[in-house]
Formats: sequence, structure tokens, C-alpha cells
Amino acid sequence: MVLLCVAGVAGGYGVGRVVDGARSLLAGPESLPADKVAAPEPLDVGGPATACRPENVELRLSSSANTVTAGSPMSFMVRVTNVGRVPCLFDGAAASRAVTITDESGKERIWSSADCSDGSTMLLLGPEDVNAGEVHWKSVQSAKGCPKGAAAVGAGTYRATATLADVPGAKSEPVTFTVAEKAKATDPGEDAQAGDAATGSEAGSDATSSDTPTSDTPTSDTGSADEKTADDQVDDKADEKTSDDKGEEG
Repeated sequence: MVLLCVAGVAGGYGVGRVVDGARSLLAGPESLPADKVAAPEPLDVGGPATACRPENVELRLSSSANTVTAGSPMSFMVRVTNVGRVPCLFDGAAASRAVTITDESGKERIWSSADCSDGSTMLLLGPEDVNAGEVHWKSVQSAKGCPKGAAAVGAGTYRATATLADVPGAKSEPVTFTVAEKAKATDPGEDAQAGDAATGSEAGSDATSSDTPTSDTPTSDTGSADEKTADDQVDDKADEKTSDDKGEEG
């Protein structure tokens, strides 16, 4: 290093520049970051499957209709897609793959398919594979433990969301739908009154039509009768004249 400094000074370089150059030569090439040097670990796609992670699962929810009458059944389709690079396992039972219905704001819980379900069914989902399951709802309320005497929901706007209990964080976009009020049944008494009124109207119409006098003799027949009477008068006068003539001759 001393020889390099002497040579640098003799060549007209300053002592500082000569020292910096010597240090760079002794230090060698600049080291690269560890993440640029290490190769990524290969994926073991044939190894044992592990539980699905939220970032590797996509949940989609669709409904059979946008509007349903209060008390009528409705169905939802839940699709689970593996968007990761390796197979994974998830619980596809109704107790885990649940559809939850809330009010429009999402704050009041109305019903969940998991309330009356139990058990577990582990399913293997390969990369880009889709598993679909249908959930049915009877337009009633529910609670955890599935108590009896479920009450029907009222008319209004509701929203449904799908989740996976064994994959925390996996959640679908909400689906909004409307429950319409059931049509009111007609009172039998009102039907009877309406029938009596209609019968009375028909009877009145029949009576009015029967009271109207009708003539069976055509106008032309009347004229013929009048003409016949005139002819008879002429014949009578002729007979009288004949009788007078006979009297004069006698």
C-alpha cells in the first residue's frame, strides 16, 4: 500500500485520492443483498396438502333471485376457488361453508346456514380448482343452537355473505336482495257480497227486459187488415145498390 501511495504522489495525485483507490482495490467487489443471491425454494406440489390460506382462497356468492315473496324458499350458490399455486384443504361442510343473512346495513344478524348444521367434511382443492355448494333458505330467522319456532322475516332489503369457518378471513362480496310482502288473501264474505250484487243486477236486467211490451203483428199485416175493411165496405155498397135496382123493377 505504501508503494501505491508513493506512485500516486509521484504521478500527481493527492494523498487522499490515492488512499481511497487503494482501499477499494483491497476491499474487492461490492457484496449483493441476500434476497438477490438466494434462489427461491421450489414448490412441492406433490407433497402433503396443507390447510388453505385466506390469500389463496376466493369465495363467490350468487342468489337464485333478486326478489322473493315473504315465506317463499330461496337458494344461494357458494363457489370456493383455489387461486394459489399448491393444493390445499378446506372444510366444505354446511357448518363451515356458511351463508349469513343480515339486514341491509349488515349490523343485524337474521339467519345463518351454520345455525342448524354440524360436522366436518375436508375437501382437497387443487390450483385453480372450483368447488361449488348450494345453500337453501326458507325466508325465516334463526339463531345459534337452532331453536324451534323460527319466525318469518318481514318485507325489506337484506344482504347475504359467504364465509369459511376454518379459513379465517375468507369472505365473499355481499349479495343484496329484496323480500316482498305476501299478497293478502281475499275475504270470503266480500266474495259472497260481490256475488249477490252481481246476481241482483242480472235479475234487474231480466225484469226490465220482460216488462217491455212487444208486438207480434207486423206493420204490414195491419195495413192489409185496413185494406180488407175498405174492400168490404165497397162490396156492401154494391149489394145495397143491387137490392135497390131489384126493388125498382118490381
